[in-house]
Amino acid sequence: MVAIKDKLKIEIVEHNNEVLPILIRDIGVNLKSGEDVALVRFDSYADLLAPKDVKADEIETLNHLVDSITNQSWILPAVYRGYITKILWFKPPWAHQFQDGKYPLQVGKCQQTGVLKVTSTNPYFTSNCVYASMDKLSNVHAVDVYVSTTGLAKNYSTIIEKSHPSIYDNESGSESLDVDNRKKPKLSNDNNHKDNSTVQRVYPLDATLIDQLLETRQFIMDINLSFFSTDDYIRKQLDEHEYEILRYVYTRIVQDRTDTEIQRYITARESALEQIRTCMNEYLTEPKLDQPILIDNPYLSALISIIRFKKLDWKLIHRYGMHLSDTRPPLHVSSEEMVIYLHEAMAKVLQSIKKNPILITISR
Repeated sequence: MVAIKDKLKIEIVEHNNEVLPILIRDIGVNLKSGEDVALVRFDSYADLLAPKDVKADEIETLNHLVDSITNQSWILPAVYRGYITKILWFKPPWAHQFQDGKYPLQVGKCQQTGVLKVTSTNPYFTSNCVYASMDKLSNVHAVDVYVSTTGLAKNYSTIIEKSHPSIYDNESGSESLDVDNRKKPKLSNDNNHKDNSTVQRVYPLDATLIDQLLETRQFIMDINLSFFSTDDYIRKQLDEHEYEILRYVYTRIVQDRTDTEIQRYITARESALEQIRTCMNEYLTEPKLDQPILIDNPYLSALISIIRFKKLDWKLIHRYGMHLSDTRPPLHVSSEEMVIYLHEAMAKVLQSIKKNPILITISR
């Protein structure tokens, strides 16, 4: 769906990966050489993975690219094509894939595999096997990613202010709003908490910085409705014990390691993921409930038993598990009050932007 409102072009799509062909069509064709474009986005997910089945050299081929990207891998191809050099990502408080701050990323073609890789050793990238050191990349494109949690601040400025209780529990990010008390906090489990009368709160994306970043460049705005409320189809099909088995099969924390250790881990992880896929294909394609599961890994054996018993789609489970890292995926089904709260928080961000975007995309 395309709408033109007061000379603002707005495109509404179902899935976030449908935004990339819009950028190629509307932005890539008209982009001048050396022109700097920013992406301002509201989303629960980072969406900074690389497509696994697309070579970097193939990213210029639109049809093949669109068929091979997912909701989580549409941004880096746009960076590699030279469309985007700055990303301002506003996330809700329950999204924990990245901490607030600035992340300078180098995106390029891996000389060994030919696919897109990123130089960052953040666990988000290493656990998804998209890390490579700079000396192994060619045709490198730089992008600065600014991450800011929306809805926790009364305004977007660096100030000294009286402390206000968060509306979220710091660990779970769970909501504590209700209709009777707009900011009713949950009791903190931190016994070491100190009640200071004032705290310095520094917001990575304050109004001044937003203005500076967008002053000399055009920008695109992308809004994913998961910013307001985030469901998780896979997690809803598993109880907490079953979900922890899934996480144990697929995850491992990797950080503060040498490049050699990270590369060794990525090689081992890619091999392990392929072994998991092979086992699932053997036991879950046209499964027989009485077929014994002869796998040495007790957690994988248990997960296959769960999938078989519940008659779940193992390919969906595997794709989901491949993207699990040391942080849980965002999950928060919001109340009406929370949706209103985040709507107001988004409005404050938009009010601080002094110019119009060249394109707005909304992913349902």
